[in-house]
Amino acid sequence: MYAEKQMIQKIYLIMLTLFTVQSNIAYADLDVLLKGIDGKQHKVSEYINQGKWVVLNIWGTRCPPCREEMPELVHFHDEHNDAIVVGIAIDFPSYGYAKQAEVASFADDYLIDFPILLSDSSITEKLGLGTLEGLPTTYIFTPEGKVAGMQVGGINQRILENFIEKSKLQAPGSENQ
Repeated sequence: MYAEKQMIQKIYLIMLTLFTVQSNIAYADLDVLLKGIDGKQHKVSEYINQGKWVVLNIWGTRCPPCREEMPELVHFHDEHNDAIVVGIAIDFPSYGYAKQAEVASFADDYLIDFPILLSDSSITEKLGLGTLEGLPTTYIFTPEGKVAGMQVGGINQRILENFIEKSKLQAPGSENQ
């Protein structure tokens, strides 16, 4: 229990540090248009800055840590009314454009019910979030659409919940979030 608490605190600190270092990405360019696994075109802005916390997870179907964290993201999405998960799938290990059929099959196998969009490794640059450092990468957006945190590497439900709770407590007017 103590080791897990230390790990959560360390990851929170890393996320906070990354946000502070990359404060120039506080507001991302969210009008990027991407194809979803539903075959339709979607703007990232359809999901972010809509009054909910958004966990934007960039992942690949053949990425081992991505596969490991996916059930955690599904549970988080299903259990929170004040937050959603949005996935952006890219091909792994090539970092090229994700294959719609492969991603849709993965989503069925993992019972993913959150939106999944398709892209390649240039997505973070298109969104104004800098260079993609690795997979999985997770960005957390406030209900107002600001980048609150970023994590390169696997993440779990507890880390997301703790980070959002601490961010709510630190934010001005936090009682409304």
